[in-house]
Amino acid sequence: MALTLEYFYHHTQSKYQLCLLTPTANLDRLISWVHLVEDRSNCSFLRGNELIITTGMETAKPGELLPFVQQLASQHACGLVLNMGPYISSVPQEVNDWCLAHRFPLFAMPWEVHIADIMQDYCNEIISEKRTQDLRTEALEHALHMNISEKDIPVLEGFRGCFLLVSDQELFFPWYAHARMGELFYYASVTLPSVPKEAHCGVSEPVSSPYSLPVQAKHAGRALTVSQIRNESPTHFRNIGLYNTVLAINDPEVFAQAEKLLSPLTDPALRQTLRSWLEHDGSIQAVAQELFMHRNTVNFRIKRLRRIFALDTALQKTELLLAFYMEDVRRIMASDE
Repeated sequence: MALTLEYFYHHTQSKYQLCLLTPTANLDRLISWVHLVEDRSNCSFLRGNELIITTGMETAKPGELLPFVQQLASQHACGLVLNMGPYISSVPQEVNDWCLAHRFPLFAMPWEVHIADIMQDYCNEIISEKRTQDLRTEALEHALHMNISEKDIPVLEGFRGCFLLVSDQELFFPWYAHARMGELFYYASVTLPSVPKEAHCGVSEPVSSPYSLPVQAKHAGRALTVSQIRNESPTHFRNIGLYNTVLAINDPEVFAQAEKLLSPLTDPALRQTLRSWLEHDGSIQAVAQELFMHRNTVNFRIKRLRRIFALDTALQKTELLLAFYMEDVRRIMASDE
């Protein structure tokens, strides 16, 4: 379980009398550590995802608090706790407005609460969670390498019901476990993230047992390839259809035969029309709508295609559609080399 602002706020709101001043803020942010920061010059040392506490000893000076908050946000701090008291008696409206506009988590905490207590509490849990995460990461890496040991089983039991995700870019969301292999990022999670436009992500079916993890990883990897082909993310394994068969083929000769089958199609317009016609099970209306063409144009192209290919049986159509899918996979694989 990745520790987030929402987790700590929910579990310690009463204990430390925390008040969330920006109710629309993003509380899914991960917390890597807790720091007491009183000077803007120290912000450059932040690595990201830290929760910051300040008494305002320096930052509450006129015109200082808003730039302080803005610099924390630029350094990817996950939030700010204002220790209300002699230095900060009220939150300037401009600070509140900026945090609301940027969904930056801003909290207030009474002066009577000891900063050392909340820092020790949070940091101890972060350390404990880090140890647990190390165990999960190690077990997940063993599963991805199909090298599960007996000591991994109790850890991997906690993965039941999780989806396995694989992405070509690092994702930031409340995952249960994660690992990196080469250029790919693997996550186990009960929730699915919002994937950035520039990233691609494949999703497996839920994990049913520790020993199913290698299979789910393979399925998520195939879904990732389809995500790259379709430029749709996330892509679920259950929705990749015929690509699952294509991605199980490792024989270069089969790919060469598919390429040869499509070689008579030198006209890009005919190639596009044939593929659309095959994918829509021969529906002229569906092809016309997808390609923004008149039905007569589609019919004319299909007549031309029938002079090139036999399009009379389901087997002939399936061979051609399979060849198109193999062409997609070959192109993606070539771009990765």
